[in-house]
Amino acid sequence: MAQKYVNGELVNLTTEEETQIANDAAAQAAEKDATGYIMDRRLGVGTTSGYISLENQLDQLYHDINAGKFGADAKTGEWFVGITSVKTSFPKPS
Repeated sequence: MAQKYVNGELVNLTTEEETQIANDAAAQAAEKDATGYIMDRRLGVGTTSGYISLENQLDQLYHDINAGKFGADAKTGEWFVGITSVKTSFPKPS
């Protein structure tokens, strides 16, 4: 049985408290499953990097536009390729 300190004394948790702790943990896990990809895309995980800074993304867009990458060619530009790699590595859950 799980325990907690109350006024410096170790006491057993009630069944209701244990149930609430389990429910809270399940809710946090569900939230992580639903939205964890957002943080992963920002920071990256392990050896897979996340989004580069907005300044660098804008610089990539400038160079792509300057190189005339529009329409279907835009999908070969630095910005699109970089963003696509992050979105592929950390897909949004269905």
